[in-house]
Amino acid sequence: MDPVSQGVFGSLWAQAGSRRTPLKQTLIAGWLGGMAPDLDVLIRSSSDPLLALDYHRHFTHSIAFAPIGGLVVALALWPLMKRKLGFAGLYLCCFLGYLSHGLLDAFTSYGTSLFLPFSDLRLALNWISVIDPLFTLPLLLLLGIALFTRQRAWLWGGAVWATLYLGAAGFQHARAVDATRQWVHSRGIQVERLVAKPSFANIVLWRGLIDTGSHFQTLAIRLIPGREPTITVGERVPTFKPESVTADSKLRNDLKRFAHFSDDWLFRYPPAAEKGGEFIGDFRYAIDPASARPLWGISFDPTDKTGMQFVRLRQVDKSAREQYWQRLMGNTP
Repeated sequence: MDPVSQGVFGSLWAQAGSRRTPLKQTLIAGWLGGMAPDLDVLIRSSSDPLLALDYHRHFTHSIAFAPIGGLVVALALWPLMKRKLGFAGLYLCCFLGYLSHGLLDAFTSYGTSLFLPFSDLRLALNWISVIDPLFTLPLLLLLGIALFTRQRAWLWGGAVWATLYLGAAGFQHARAVDATRQWVHSRGIQVERLVAKPSFANIVLWRGLIDTGSHFQTLAIRLIPGREPTITVGERVPTFKPESVTADSKLRNDLKRFAHFSDDWLFRYPPAAEKGGEFIGDFRYAIDPASARPLWGISFDPTDKTGMQFVRLRQVDKSAREQYWQRLMGNTP
């Protein structure tokens, strides 16, 4: 999730396991420990655009690395906190904060290598968006109150809120998957897999993804507790297979790397392709859950051996934002 969410969540974990340590120092150590795994963004290369994708949410996010990561953070903080905390207490706070990061990321839709080095599975429960203010802001408020009043009870309130919200997100996810499955069955469509992911910053509007083997289909699913799901049929696109491209071995290997990162949800996106080249998008994400316009992808020219580029389609046009908002509010765009 975003750095603020990871920091406040790390603070909650740190105080839960370190009740005898000073509150302020506990929260700071947990906050920094909770943010530290995302330092993997520094792993990048100008000659290999996919290196950052390979190592984001990789070994630094694994459960097995948490004791080491927590130790690194504790050693960095020790000169500043040794007058307030013993090293054992500081390490425990940093370790718990660090451990919380990968676990929270696993609830999102992006995917996290939680079990390295024993498995390279990118776990994504798809319960919550990587940015969700309704999850984060109450935690931040309760953390601030705890610091102001110096009462740890407010932090336990944060733990309760996090548990309840993630539980509600899991319930909504199960409903979204069931709605997608029922839509598929009602039309007699044979599928290889189907997935439901929360749309941006909420657990009301979901993106249903259907893979028939030859095509991808997306659905926009609005879920209000106590009501039947509202489904809007979105765009349908042909799938892209990396082996379909005739290219040199490096380009084929890069395509396979991007396919692994994208969990094989790859498709050609012509509007973003450069003249004479290819643009392969990640079908999993879009601002409008019914749209095929990806948030990112790779561009390359099979005849050019200079390699590929990772491209973020940062500019979201006004119509996409309006469609997202109208769907979230329950209006037909």
